[in-house]
Amino acid sequence: MTIREARKDDAGKVIDLLRKLDSETTFMLFEPGERSTDLADQEKQIERFSESQNRIMLLAESSHEVVAASFGYGGQVNRNKHVAHVVLGVAKRHWRKGIGARLMQEIEDWAAKRDFHKLSLTVMEHNHAARNLYRRLGYIEEGLKRDSLKVGNQYVNEICMGKLLGDQA
Repeated sequence: MTIREARKDDAGKVIDLLRKLDSETTFMLFEPGERSTDLADQEKQIERFSESQNRIMLLAESSHEVVAASFGYGGQVNRNKHVAHVVLGVAKRHWRKGIGARLMQEIEDWAAKRDFHKLSLTVMEHNHAARNLYRRLGYIEEGLKRDSLKVGNQYVNEICMGKLLGDQA
């Protein structure tokens, strides 16, 4: 398993992974078929990440297949630039293999090197495996966003979680 930053030539693999995640679980934001990103758009997004000091796109690759991805998005203004929001997605057949934990650690290492003070994320309330992973990694539940998503015909709560980095942790 290799973890590395995304490159422009990964765009097709990233699109394939994200569409797979959208279709094999209801834990992601997009529904199957809803993601409209094309190859050129994905290439531009990867370039923007690569050129940015406060964003990162990491990929986990196994046998030349991208099986997971994590994204870190730093705040854009003075009042929130100390916080990076994290997104994680792992292909279902690779769950419970430690890939998510490795990606999250890489995001944390990246954030610490750039003097971020906090990592934040949201997770669907019923995604117990992900919530347990984040707790094991030191994230705490900070709040509840009631009925913030609608999956099928059911409203779903999101849990806000965060982790302080460095001396303030």
